[in-house]
Amino acid sequence: MNEVRSRNIENIVEAVRRSRQFLVATHVRPDGDAAGSVLALSFMLRSLGKKAQPYTRDPLPPSLEFLTGSGEILHEVPDPSLYEVAILVDCGDLERVGPEAAEHISRVPFLINIDHHVSKAPFGNICWVEPTASSTCEMLYDLSLHLPLSLDPDIASQLYTGLVTDTGSFRFSNTNQRVLEIATALVAAGARPDVIAEQIYDSESPRRLLLLAQVLSTVAFSANDRVATAVLSQQMFQETDTTPMDSEGFINHLRSVKSVMLAMIFREDNEGVIHVSMRSKGSVDVAAFAQKHGGGGHRRAAAFRASGPLEAMRAALTAEASSYLK
Repeated sequence: MNEVRSRNIENIVEAVRRSRQFLVATHVRPDGDAAGSVLALSFMLRSLGKKAQPYTRDPLPPSLEFLTGSGEILHEVPDPSLYEVAILVDCGDLERVGPEAAEHISRVPFLINIDHHVSKAPFGNICWVEPTASSTCEMLYDLSLHLPLSLDPDIASQLYTGLVTDTGSFRFSNTNQRVLEIATALVAAGARPDVIAEQIYDSESPRRLLLLAQVLSTVAFSANDRVATAVLSQQMFQETDTTPMDSEGFINHLRSVKSVMLAMIFREDNEGVIHVSMRSKGSVDVAAFAQKHGGGGHRRAAAFRASGPLEAMRAALTAEASSYLK
């Protein structure tokens, strides 16, 4: 364990030891790692006799509602006076919890950031960011060893969910021996891979499938089929009675094409902002691409925002991505 990492963990353990009231928050539109980490850390703190309130601005997607504690998550803007410590997990930027919540959380006396995304603006009294970790849930497993505490089946399942989703069911390049060893330990503690996989991957709604059909109808290839793009318009959401949360994971269909090295989905929000999600294979670094546009992420998964008409932004950024591959 390197010195900086060791010091961050020690400082977090000390903050946990001396405090009692915790708020645990994560980013808007929580995915598997966000949901798993916000619930797992809350349960870990409670097992140590602390009071911990999980918070997400948006509800969990239906595929993650099976996680124990999902019904206890606060969705209203938290009152900062109720907490001694706020811990943000899987959240590379304070604003990612939602602008209104960020303003309130910033007034909590002590702030801790635990994340595996490269942050363009590190924040918190303690900032433990580990880009080499597969997921925030992997980091929380390591934290559990130092608190220390024994994992029960609920916490093990929460952590396993973050691990399995952020590694693409152990298919992505962030899967290594350490990740598989942690997965083994979580299964030994009570996580059930078959049950978790069924809930995550085989619990789709009919509306989500209709939305996916519309998105796939917009797929286009460029740069000798090495770039794949698709769009998600507000009209699609309206016609299928869905929300952006229903589109989580759609980009993996584009990346699954053998020739594709860089996949992009352009999602239009109701205020005219375009959310650009990127995934890559091989040596293509989409984090560097996203950072040029004010975004960030990992080498294989990144995102940023752009302003302008949906199709115009798609055309311009597709051309830029094609040049980027060269």
